[in-house]
Amino acid sequence: MKLLEISVEIDGEAAEAVSTVFNQYGQGGTVIEELHPEDLSLPPIVRAKTFLSEENQATLPRIEEALWHLGCIYPLPSPTVRWLSEADWADAWKVGYKPQRIGRRIRIQPSWQPCEPSADQIVIELDPGLAFGTGLHPSTRLCLLALEDCAQPGQRVLDVGTGSGILAIVAAKLGAGGIVAIDIDDLALQVARENIARNGVQASICLSKASLTPPTTCDWPVPNGRVEVFNADGHWSGAFDLIVMNILAEVIAGSAKELARCLAPDGTFILAGIIQAREALVREALAEAGLDVRRRLVQKDWVALIGGKESAHSDTTTAS
Repeated sequence: MKLLEISVEIDGEAAEAVSTVFNQYGQGGTVIEELHPEDLSLPPIVRAKTFLSEENQATLPRIEEALWHLGCIYPLPSPTVRWLSEADWADAWKVGYKPQRIGRRIRIQPSWQPCEPSADQIVIELDPGLAFGTGLHPSTRLCLLALEDCAQPGQRVLDVGTGSGILAIVAAKLGAGGIVAIDIDDLALQVARENIARNGVQASICLSKASLTPPTTCDWPVPNGRVEVFNADGHWSGAFDLIVMNILAEVIAGSAKELARCLAPDGTFILAGIIQAREALVREALAEAGLDVRRRLVQKDWVALIGGKESAHSDTTTAS
């Protein structure tokens, strides 16, 4: 088996737009690697990657065309395209992936490295594969910081766009009980299933191929097979104490009403994957759905919004 790797080095401001293209056309969505320039005065950049199998390589011109159009709006370098052998692509995403301490207690540990955690740490063994969610990206870190503060034992949790399963697993390790994790990408679901088993939290997490809204070619990669609309029959209305979404701003905005239907009256949402330039779009959609932002976390160009229903609380901003 061979995969075609398409990568482009960008700053955080362009990351969301490029991720939208890669999520639409690539397999397994977008893989993000954070790069640290030797000159610390320079802003950090990221490398966004996506992959195509041999049978889907005809999609490459569509990706290149979409990136070209983006480059007319925002300066982008030309993408790098290369073929990876099965051995190469199996390890391509491992480069630079090291153990991470996030927040007070969370440790993200690569599954292929030895680990000697301290007694107070919650260790998540992760093999992200080609699914988004390694803990390296600021939006994932913001979600983890918020989860550490918000998750309570016994809570019912919904993880929308679970990717590698990292957020659902952390919620389970923090004591949440009835966790539902959904995604529309088969590769992400496979990786999440393996990670859930690796961390021994299968009893706490129900994994499902589903979406809060009907997936379209404009907002999501075209999935293989049938995708259920998660709340279509109202079964889960008002069911969840905590909902986490680490996706794209446009997808969050388009799902705001469905998010409100799934959230318990006193429930909490954690929303990330939002570049600051798109924050207003998300806030407007949340307000229209009857949801209030109570807290705002910021890391570099990325924002996480934390809130609930009809609250009188004013929001606060925390830089991470």
